[in-house]
Amino acid sequence: VDYALVGHSARRLYFNESLDTVRDKVQAAIRNDISPVICVGETKQERDAGETNQVLHDQITSALANVTSKDFENIVIAYEPVWAIGTGKTASAAQAQDAHAHTRTVLAELSDAETAHKIRIQYGGSVKPDNAAELLQQPDIDGALVGGASLEPRGFTRIVTAAIEASGH
Repeated sequence: VDYALVGHSARRLYFNESLDTVRDKVQAAIRNDISPVICVGETKQERDAGETNQVLHDQITSALANVTSKDFENIVIAYEPVWAIGTGKTASAAQAQDAHAHTRTVLAELSDAETAHKIRIQYGGSVKPDNAAELLQQPDIDGALVGGASLEPRGFTRIVTAAIEASGH
């Protein structure tokens, strides 16, 4: 196992995983040479209340408590606005970019700007063939965490192609 999802909204909701539980799982993954893919994101109520940045700050800061600077480069952050997961709704490219840029700022505060720039921040939340290219062209979106759309081979291939084109390879 190279990667493990930690803190996915379904786990937080259905299994009552707290910030402390997520932090403990991140540390356990790192101790076992597994790169944690730390899922963060706000609910619709939190977004509507203007709390997105605070929610992201709290989730990231808690998840990375006691993580050494050496281990920072082995983590991945997945911004998944809870209101967009499986709903067919997607954050606009601008909304996603804003959340990713804020996430990178929080990472820089916890480490430094150079390290924060190296950390992969993926977008997840109803990524589809029709929106992947625009999302993946944003400067702080480093990839996609694809859920349901990965089950349809032709559509998933279009998402992968969009990722390749956005990366310049």
